[in-house]
Amino acid sequence: MVPVMNAIAPDISLTGNHDFDFGYPHLQKLMEDTKFPWILSNIIDTETNRIPEALHETYVLERSGIRIGFIGLVEKEWISTVPTWPSHFKYRDMAESTNVDIVIALTHSRVPNDIKLAKALHALSPAAQAKQSIADMHGVDIIFGGHDHLYYVSRGVTSWEDYDTTQPVLGAEADEGDVLIVKSGTDFRDLSECTLELEDTPRGSVRKKVIRTISGKHHETRPGSKRSERIAKLLESLLSSVSASLKAPICKTAVELDLRSSLIRVQETAAANWFADVLRHAYDDAPCLRDHGGSDGVFVCAGTLRGDSIYGPGNVSLGDILEILPFEDPIIVLELDGETIWAALEASLETWPAQEGRFPVISGFRVSWDSRRPPGKRVLGIWLLQEPGSSTNPSPSPTPTPSGAASPASMSASSSMTSLLQPAPVLIDGDPILRVRGGRKYRIVSREYMASGHDGFEMLKGQKYLVDDESGQMMSIIVRKYVLGCRFVNRLSRMINVKQVQLLHADTAGVVSRERARKEYYARRSRSKSKERRPRDNSGVGALWKRVAGMALRWSRGHYRDNLAVVGKEHMSEVDCFDGSTMRKGLGEEQEIKEKDEDTEGMIADDEDLVTINPVADGRLKDEGRSEQATPCCSRSNPCVR
Repeated sequence: MVPVMNAIAPDISLTGNHDFDFGYPHLQKLMEDTKFPWILSNIIDTETNRIPEALHETYVLERSGIRIGFIGLVEKEWISTVPTWPSHFKYRDMAESTNVDIVIALTHSRVPNDIKLAKALHALSPAAQAKQSIADMHGVDIIFGGHDHLYYVSRGVTSWEDYDTTQPVLGAEADEGDVLIVKSGTDFRDLSECTLELEDTPRGSVRKKVIRTISGKHHETRPGSKRSERIAKLLESLLSSVSASLKAPICKTAVELDLRSSLIRVQETAAANWFADVLRHAYDDAPCLRDHGGSDGVFVCAGTLRGDSIYGPGNVSLGDILEILPFEDPIIVLELDGETIWAALEASLETWPAQEGRFPVISGFRVSWDSRRPPGKRVLGIWLLQEPGSSTNPSPSPTPTPSGAASPASMSASSSMTSLLQPAPVLIDGDPILRVRGGRKYRIVSREYMASGHDGFEMLKGQKYLVDDESGQMMSIIVRKYVLGCRFVNRLSRMINVKQVQLLHADTAGVVSRERARKEYYARRSRSKSKERRPRDNSGVGALWKRVAGMALRWSRGHYRDNLAVVGKEHMSEVDCFDGSTMRKGLGEEQEIKEKDEDTEGMIADDEDLVTINPVADGRLKDEGRSEQATPCCSRSNPCVR
């Protein structure tokens, strides 16, 4: 995006929530490579008591002899949904004055909040000004808004071509024609051309000028619209660079990732479980979930996963991930009661054995169902999976890694866990999810597609969002963040002296320490394998198995959370297969962007840092009607845990 934005050459830009998707360190690098200023006025860095580094608090431009002041405001609501939001960045009210003729507020807020802000800051329409003078009122003159993925112009404008300002807009009910707001859509699909006619205020007034008339035009880009040859040539070069990077491996799989529709749409599968487990922890560090211990579970549909092929064993490329996860609707978090969860699962199972995309893919809870029962009555029970303790820093323990928590990169395929740890992971039922309307609420990660009621999930429509579609991230981005974090942590954990690397966040050292402890534990278990004997009498080991499995779940959660969180706190440039820095600086137009193979001092070669995943089908979605014919997910000769 940076080369394209530089070519478009905006005068100024405001940060939004998705600019923080890969963390503020990454955003800083992006901003450094842009050729225009970035603004953010109502967020303070408590470590410096100033606006975050690389951002402007206010900005002034002069056009046609008029000094135009800009402020950038973000709404407080979406901050709590950003898992990579720095803890020392705090929201504050903006109350600064600038010596300018007019003030334009750039906002990243929803329509209702923009209308509320416009009224509070007296961004009044010419008609409203005729009833109430704003010459001696501090505030702004007009709001140019973002965040909402819609095109909206308030009713207070004088005229606007190709847009009906009288049409009803959801969320704009408070617009009484008294405010000035322009929101120009999303993804370059909509643009606005706006002309302001100003008039002087009486000498000595707080505001030097006010808006007398405002007119504009809605421009919509469509197939066949006239294009810029300069931008087209740039895009061709950039896409060529991106295509080259799609072949680069981003992780390894020790087993086949079977994503054939004929399989994943009729039964629980190892591959689907792994994707769900990664998703479950995508927003664990977001303030809205962090104080509650993260999400309770994941419920998406098998149609989310495409590719219809078998991947691996071996390398999995960035292109493979994008092929498997092609959809752009965001991953969101809903607050659901037990009745809604039951109804949604019944809907997802009612068309079985038809290979429908609605078949469930879950994490965080166990479902017992019976395919022999009639549609609508197939779910027998739902239980949260027990996770003892809430610490993300467990001591190294005999921990099988259910559903594919990443295996240490330093271990070979033959160095499997021994004796007691070889059977399949045991799932421990926690509290049952009762089919009760109201009562306990559960934090469930899902897709916006499903939350909108598509594919038979009408019961999810209208449910409360904790992370909505404006704040959610695409599934492919979440998975990419996870494998990037794993690669970064693997690289550091193998260094002789981590202190030679300048880490940006204090938490990273703890993440690396936990990964090292985990690898050292597995290494010790491997070395002692020949000295151990498998117990012939399994009586009396049930309690031990439950404790071991519980520790596994606890460890697994810490692993996913650690590796997702580190991406938002450190630079990932050294482990990213896509050389974005070179491309952003324009050097990629003459050369193919390829996977970096230079070794950094004290580090192992890149391919050794790739995380190795080992997904399993662990029985979380058990069809009691077919259980006798089911094939065990692993055996002594093919253990689930390495």
